[in-house]
Amino acid sequence: MEQNFLNRELRILMLEDTPSDAELAEHELRKDGIAFTSMRVETRAAFIDALEQFQPDIVLSDYNLPDFNGMAAIQIVQREHPEVPVVMVTGALSDVEAVELIHAGARDYVLKDRLARLAPAVQRALAMERDLRARKAAEQALRKSHDELEERVRQRTAELTNANTQLQAEKAAQEELIGKLAEAHSQLLQSEKMASIGQLASGVAHEINNPIGFVNSNMGSLQRYMQDLLKLLSEYENAEQQLPEETRAALAGIKQQVDVAYLRNDVANLLSESMEGLQRVKHIVQDLKDFSHVDKQEKQWASLEQGLDSTLNIVWNELKYKADVVKEYAGIPQIECIPAQLNQVFMNLLMNAVQAIDEHGRITIRTGTDGDDVWVEVEDSGRGIEPEHLSRIFDPFFTTKPVGSGTGLGLSLSYSIVQDHGGRIEVKSAPGQGSVFRVVLPLHAAAA
Repeated sequence: MEQNFLNRELRILMLEDTPSDAELAEHELRKDGIAFTSMRVETRAAFIDALEQFQPDIVLSDYNLPDFNGMAAIQIVQREHPEVPVVMVTGALSDVEAVELIHAGARDYVLKDRLARLAPAVQRALAMERDLRARKAAEQALRKSHDELEERVRQRTAELTNANTQLQAEKAAQEELIGKLAEAHSQLLQSEKMASIGQLASGVAHEINNPIGFVNSNMGSLQRYMQDLLKLLSEYENAEQQLPEETRAALAGIKQQVDVAYLRNDVANLLSESMEGLQRVKHIVQDLKDFSHVDKQEKQWASLEQGLDSTLNIVWNELKYKADVVKEYAGIPQIECIPAQLNQVFMNLLMNAVQAIDEHGRITIRTGTDGDDVWVEVEDSGRGIEPEHLSRIFDPFFTTKPVGSGTGLGLSLSYSIVQDHGGRIEVKSAPGQGSVFRVVLPLHAAAA
C-alpha cells in the first residue's frame, strides 16, 4: 500500500451523524494499516470550526445529514481549503448525484456497504493531493527560474543594445518562438484536460453498466413472474364458485382488504415505469461513452448528429435554464473523423452560445451537406460579437469574457481540431443579433 506522504499520522475529519458508521470507517482504515487521528462532527458550524482548528489532511463526509449535506461540505472545502481532499462515504447515492459530486470537487465516493474500498480511496485521494502539491511546487520553481532568467536577459540586453542590433533581432525571433511554444503548450494542456474528463466519463459509464445490466435482467424476469402470478390468480378466481360459501366469503373479504383490482393495474404500471427508467439510465450511460470515446483516438466513420446529441446531453445542465434548444437535423451521412475531438468542438460552441445569452434565449443546431462536405451550425440569440473582435476570436488567449471566466483557448483549440480534419469554421455575427458558427468538414479524411 502507498505510504502517507505527510510523514506523520493523518488527521481525518469525519462529517457523520451516526457514531457507529464512523467507527466502522475507522476500523476499516486501521485494518488496512493507515495511522490517523480523527474528529467527528455533525453540523455545519462544527464542520467549519474543525476545518480551521483541527486542520485535517482529508475529509470523509456523509451525503445526507439532518441539517447539512455532503454537497454543501464540498463547496465549503473548495472555497476555504481547496488543498484538502474530500471522499464521500454514504449509504446510498444515485448515479446522477455521484457525477455531480465528482464535478463539484469530491475526489471519490464509497458506499457504506462497501467499506473495503475506503482505504484505497483515501490513499488515492492523498496521492492526488501529493501530486498536486508537487506540481504547484514545480510551477513555483519554474516561475522563479523564469523571472530570474528574464531579469538576466534584460540586464544583458541593456548592456548590448547599442553595440549589437543582431542580438535584438535574435531576441525578437526567440520571443516569437516562445509565444508559439506557449500556445502549443496551453492547447496541449487543454486537450489533456478534455482527455481526462473523457476517461472519467468512460469510467463512470463502465461502473454504471454492470449494475444496470443485472437490474435490467432481474426486472425482465420479475415482469414475467408477475404475469404468471396474475394468471394463476385469475385461474383461482375462476375456480372460486366451486368452493363452499363460507370460503368464498372469506376470500372476498381478503380481496377487498388488499384491493386486488387496484394491485393488478398498479403492478403492471410500476414495472413498466421501472423498465422505462432503466432505459433512460442506459441512454445516459451510452451518451457518456459516445462523448468520451477515450479508446478511439484513430479516425473512423461516425455520425456527427449522434455526436451532437451525446454532447447536448453532457452539457444539458448548463443549457436548460438559459436557452430553448432547437434541432434541425438534415440526416447527414457519416464522415471519417476522430469523434471525441469533434465532440469537444461541439461542446465549446454550445458553451460559448449559452454564455452569450444574458437571460433566456434560443440555440438552434442545424446540419446539412454541400457537395463533398457536411456542415454543422450552432446559432444563438445572444449579444453577438463586435466587428473589431471577429478577426481575433480564434486567436489563442483572446476572450471577451470577464477575467477568470475563460481562458481564451476554446475557439482556438476548436479551430485547430477542425483544421486537422481538413475543414474550416465560418462565423456570422452582429451586436445584438446573435452569432452563427458553421463547422464545415469533408466526408473523407484528408490524406496524412
